[in-house]
Amino acid sequence: SADTLIPRPETELLVEIALGLDLPKVCRVLDLGTGTGAIALALASERTDWQLTAVDSQIAAVNLAEINRQHCQLDNVSIYQSDWFSQVPGFSASPQYHLIISNPPYIEINDPHLSQGDLRFEPVSALVSGQDGLDDLRIVIEQSPRYLHSNGWLLVEHGYQQGNAVRNLFANAGFTAVATQVDYNNLERVTLGCLLATH
Repeated sequence: SADTLIPRPETELLVEIALGLDLPKVCRVLDLGTGTGAIALALASERTDWQLTAVDSQIAAVNLAEINRQHCQLDNVSIYQSDWFSQVPGFSASPQYHLIISNPPYIEINDPHLSQGDLRFEPVSALVSGQDGLDDLRIVIEQSPRYLHSNGWLLVEHGYQQGNAVRNLFANAGFTAVATQVDYNNLERVTLGCLLATH
């Protein structure tokens, strides 16, 4: 749609990896840039004991995600408008999430694919992230440690040519066990890391 990104098969990989992590039974999850709510709603339906907070900077996306939440009749998801972490509700000095998950914009501003296929009909704000496509990934990765419990995980989707840069961002932010998973086309697509140190 003009307001949100069309969920793609690669995003299912994020959900599958998250469900396979060793997380507490009662787990608090933050979905950054939720769009249609697909990731948060999939996790909430599979893990009814989890409490999910989903945020998006675009009010139209928030409204659509809330409609989808109501349609799915899921009470363990709360959806808010927030530009990444800026308006995440209830944040205090102590970390509160066991998992942060995000499919942020990651396309370079001059990428020729923006004028092809479905991308022509989707919001640029959901696709493009600066000259190298890493602007939003930098924000998510660098700020996540403030919001994660020790032994908490961060999972992000990214472009297939960005794996090395994203792994470096994870390492620089203090994450360990950093790994990149390939998608169904055998392209690097999701990177995850664990925050072991207390902070």
